[in-house]
Amino acid sequence: MPGKVKVKILAGRNLPVMDRGSDTTDAYVEIKLGNLGTFKTDVYRKSLNPIWNSDWYRFEVDDSDLQDEPLQIRLMDYDTYSSNDSIGKIYINLSPLLHSLTLDKPTQTSSTGKGSVMSGWIPVYDTMNGVRETNLPPAQSMYQMELS
Repeated sequence: MPGKVKVKILAGRNLPVMDRGSDTTDAYVEIKLGNLGTFKTDVYRKSLNPIWNSDWYRFEVDDSDLQDEPLQIRLMDYDTYSSNDSIGKIYINLSPLLHSLTLDKPTQTSSTGKGSVMSGWIPVYDTMNGVRETNLPPAQSMYQMELS
């Protein structure tokens, strides 16, 4: 059954310092779902706690996409004169969205009154290099998704 997955990136907190000169980060988020496309938030400059409150990014999906392809969220640091640095990457299994559509009374419905919603804070570690700073709280990214 075809549907739409809508993703909204709300905020980040406790991001690591990536720009040593200013002790801040110029963060943005890349959102990707299989081969259905990649979206990017605006760059939020000079902050370790960015608030994007982005527009909704939409993916047209089939049930098989939800079962087979995780949503990839990649937290990045923008650099003007060199390549951008990865802060971390996570994968979100979307099959619970599909499962909740089959429930008689989903716990939360989408803004349109149809479909289901997932939202929350996600810990983001430096998955590219396997670095986890144990003395600091993990960087986190807040998201909200709807399936209709």
